Amino acid sequence: MKRLKSISLKALALVFAGSLAFTAQAQEKPGEGVSVQPAVATWTSAIPVSWVYAELLTELGYDVQDPISLQNPVAYLAMSEGDVDYWPNGWFPLHNPQLPDNWEDNGTIFDPLCKGCGIQGYLVNKEAVEKYDIEGIMDIVNNEEIRNAFDHDNDGKAELYGCPPGWGCHEGINAMIDKFDLGDRIDHVDAGYSANFTEAMSQIEQGNPTLYMTWGPSAWILKLVPGEDVMWVNAPGIVESENEKASGITGAVTDPIEMGFVAADIQVAANNNFLEENPAAAELFRQAEVPLKWISQVDGKMSEQDLDDDEVRPLAAEWIDENREMVDKWLKAAREAAK
Repeated sequence: MKRLKSISLKALALVFAGSLAFTAQAQEKPGEGVSVQPAVATWTSAIPVSWVYAELLTELGYDVQDPISLQNPVAYLAMSEGDVDYWPNGWFPLHNPQLPDNWEDNGTIFDPLCKGCGIQGYLVNKEAVEKYDIEGIMDIVNNEEIRNAFDHDNDGKAELYGCPPGWGCHEGINAMIDKFDLGDRIDHVDAGYSANFTEAMSQIEQGNPTLYMTWGPSAWILKLVPGEDVMWVNAPGIVESENEKASGITGAVTDPIEMGFVAADIQVAANNNFLEENPAAAELFRQAEVPLKWISQVDGKMSEQDLDDDEVRPLAAEWIDENREMVDKWLKAAREAAK
């Protein structure tokens, strides 16, 4: 009897130890056994952000599938219908009109992972801003002396190095010029964007006052850095709602600033059923943030080195390792939420 009792106690001890190990593993990997289907937007700067979230969810034990590349309205519809679990590429309020009618019943948009990072607008080299006390485009076009300083081909118009035909920013720039009858004072240079930016940078390097349009996240805001080399300037009343003015923009001449294009927060959007069944993932979406500078740096590498997805994902893993202390706090909160 004693022998049988001893064996039973040992067996119970082994079962208890195994149970503890299983519990510890479940707490460490709350997503174990769950397959997750993300989507990714079609622009290049969306890709590094997408891989950051894939890596973090993988650390939580989720089986993350390769992201499906989708146009914005299709992505939100797919999330609403449960065909896609999440994407970290929402630009709001720009994407609000693209949400399906039943979005609030089926999907959630989290607080920004990169606040005010989805920006488009107009910049002038810092030296010219300070010399001529420029706050906006109208300061350039309404003063003949200043306008002539921005006139690089001596046609009486200030050059605005903009966007090629077919791009949304091409239409936006032309809409501004038409709305305020600026056609006799602004020359929208609408060659290929890379050629336009190269010319703008060349003019700035020569010390010439220069006006151009760009956006972020992108490699362009690293080549001419807002707040250091150039300044964001106000567009003339294109964004009419006070609520749509951008605040806290690094390198802006005023705060808030009328960018001419609505500034966007980059945010995670996700399917509600997925979130309810996966509180660890939901908490991760609440916690994680990705900096504009890093997104822009990777976007630049992708362009310069023609990187594919398999080459971008290690860059996301590297960023996570470099920021391990911060990341571990996010993961700890996610694991706590799953208990």
